[in-house]
Amino acid sequence: MQNLANLMKRLIFTSVHCYSFRGQADDQLTPKMLHTYAIGYVTAGKGLLKMNGTATQVKPGDLFFLQPEMMVEGHSDSTDPIQYSLILFSCMQLSKPVEGWSVKRPIFPLQGKIALVEDRSSVEGLIQQLFELSQHFLVLERHTIHYVLSSLLLIIMGRNIPAKQQTVGMEHVLAYMNENYTKDLQVSQLAEMAGFSTNHFTKTFKNQMSITPSEYLLKQRIIKAKQLLVSSMKAKRVAEQVGYKDEHYFSRVFKKAEGVAPTLYIKNKCHRIAALYYGLDDHLITLGYKPVAALSYTERVSSTYTIPMLNEYSKESFMLQGGQTNYDKLLRTKPDLMLTSDRLEQDERLNQIAPTAVLKHSNKYGQTLEQLAGLLGREQQAAVWISRYGERKERLKERMKAHWGEQSVYFIRVSQNFYRVYGKRNQTGSLFYDDLGLSLPGGFPAHEWALDIQLNDLPLLNPQHIFLMADPTNGSKMRLQHLLQSEEWQALDAVRRHHVYDASDLFFKALGPSGRMWAMNYAAFKLGITE
Repeated sequence: MQNLANLMKRLIFTSVHCYSFRGQADDQLTPKMLHTYAIGYVTAGKGLLKMNGTATQVKPGDLFFLQPEMMVEGHSDSTDPIQYSLILFSCMQLSKPVEGWSVKRPIFPLQGKIALVEDRSSVEGLIQQLFELSQHFLVLERHTIHYVLSSLLLIIMGRNIPAKQQTVGMEHVLAYMNENYTKDLQVSQLAEMAGFSTNHFTKTFKNQMSITPSEYLLKQRIIKAKQLLVSSMKAKRVAEQVGYKDEHYFSRVFKKAEGVAPTLYIKNKCHRIAALYYGLDDHLITLGYKPVAALSYTERVSSTYTIPMLNEYSKESFMLQGGQTNYDKLLRTKPDLMLTSDRLEQDERLNQIAPTAVLKHSNKYGQTLEQLAGLLGREQQAAVWISRYGERKERLKERMKAHWGEQSVYFIRVSQNFYRVYGKRNQTGSLFYDDLGLSLPGGFPAHEWALDIQLNDLPLLNPQHIFLMADPTNGSKMRLQHLLQSEEWQALDAVRRHHVYDASDLFFKALGPSGRMWAMNYAAFKLGITE
């Protein structure tokens, strides 16, 4: 309790907004990603709330505490529409580590449905007080609003427990169905758990959920089946995972629900595809798809080179920003399928938007394209590109050897925090050393994918050619100038012979098929290989 009190003392509220909602029969709350904290209190009626994919029934007196980046959706009851009060607020927590005061996002100990063991009247009174203060808000009352909200949070966090263990009746049954939908559940069994007759349970469930218990279980199984299918799991195994012993029966059930057999689901039903890793949009375009959303890297490079085909498609795609949560933008694009890479930490919230396929990253040209083509049924398109690229790289490699003989090259990236030299085990290394047949200088550790160096390390790594990239931040630009003006840099063979080339856009472009073809041709051109 003392820790909570200390947390409240160090909270800074930046915004507080109060809203009252009166739903209509069967009103839908479309999926939304929260960007603020929220306290919801049901004043009348009933409905369903789904938080991060887990559904719970709501009724008068229910209290919810929701945190930023939670995915919420729901609907109002068909016969007794829901009414609720909602308090949205943003805040930061002051902290004082050794180096001085700073602010960070506070971590509250609870989220979801809260069981009010005591102080219900106090909670209702504080909520009412917040609404009254917000209706005639004055600057002088700001501190009062913040004090009342702090008092409310202290009660919620300090004296109450999560409602997870308090579920009864229909709510208990719904929680059980969410956790056990892959089992052979009988409606009569569920009705008994709720304390209802089978007919009464089915009627009540449909009034509250808009579908029957059997339809709800089927829906949960189909959602999970889609997620497993995009992982390249075989249909027989998917059937087992979602509770069907007979693969053929599962196939008939799936086809009735989705219009196609499980084996054809991705190929025939997934047309709106979002690419959530650099270069995957390029892979989709190469296979004949128009991605509905793609991850942009333009903010991560100092300049870009235009590839007409990619540029044209990017105008039609919703461009997402790297390093940001893009859930709301993804929801608006309504994808059938999303693609990401095993190089990223997996985010389970994506599966609440659409089934998400995790592709195995490969630096070797064509391997990721073949993997995606197999998933989407576009093997022929992939084979055409792989053949064309293979012929091109062999021709350039032969001409490179005839023109230069044995040549060493480094790809160097300048960040505000490091000078980094890349080895063979990345997309630029595969491009230079595998595809174009150039050499990695002998001083580079063969097992390292990259090496962070200091200026005094440069003489030990003295290539004949350098491709140089600098991040677009001010700190990176200053570090680049320091590099270019240093004696160590000026003494390098590649610098003295003017064999240093701009590679601003090459690092990210080499992750996609069209981009890699461009990067290979660009590197060859810079090295004097022209046609």
